[in-house]
Amino acid sequence: MSFAANAAANIRRQWNELIPSCTCGKILEMASRGPEASAKSDLWRGVYDARRAAALSGVPERTLTRWAASGLFSPSISPEPRTRFWSWYDLLALRTIDWLRKPPEDEGLRRVTIPRIRQALEDLDARGVSRTRLHNAVVRTVSGELFFEIDDDLVRADRSRQGAMPGVLPVVRQYKRGPDLLEPRPLLRIIPGKLHGEPHLLDTRIPTAAIFALHRQGFSIAEISTMYPDADSKALGQAVELEDTLNPAA
Repeated sequence: MSFAANAAANIRRQWNELIPSCTCGKILEMASRGPEASAKSDLWRGVYDARRAAALSGVPERTLTRWAASGLFSPSISPEPRTRFWSWYDLLALRTIDWLRKPPEDEGLRRVTIPRIRQALEDLDARGVSRTRLHNAVVRTVSGELFFEIDDDLVRADRSRQGAMPGVLPVVRQYKRGPDLLEPRPLLRIIPGKLHGEPHLLDTRIPTAAIFALHRQGFSIAEISTMYPDADSKALGQAVELEDTLNPAA
């Protein structure tokens, strides 16, 4: 077996260790349950298990599990405990909730309590607005009061007359340990409708996880370049570096 063929034969095994090992059919079956089946079946917006969702969002996996178990925020693709899968838009909402709870000290903002966040999410439910819209609907005051701006309508979370002073959270940019959710590295991209939202090399369909799997097997960037002759060697290096941050225990 040739050098490249031998490496390719091992990619599937390594890939399954890094990416949720499930078929589209299986997830579609899970997503088809419930009244929002048509919306949930849009899997091309990203499919991430808890570990991958935590790594990309920058929110600890145990926190995601706690939020899902308590009903604060359940994954929109599959909320069941044994088959939880988050979408790309869920990542934005997870970052927003985390930011509301723990804003950077230099922003001068108070924390928003979990009960207040829960009430706000329930308000979105009552208005028929998806919780994944949280990132572009939330407006907060410096003191931690919440407002929602939906269809140009500023909705107060309570009866306070305090004016809304939005704290801007560019949720797609790098957040804590999570990478930029559109451009994780200069030569890497995340496109919600491509490769199930997995990071990949710019202008290719080469997932960074596949490159990392080869590198973890012991192949150098130079050797991997021979397998992907059209790939930029700098992009290959960035793929390995990104996955190193997403898989710290690997």
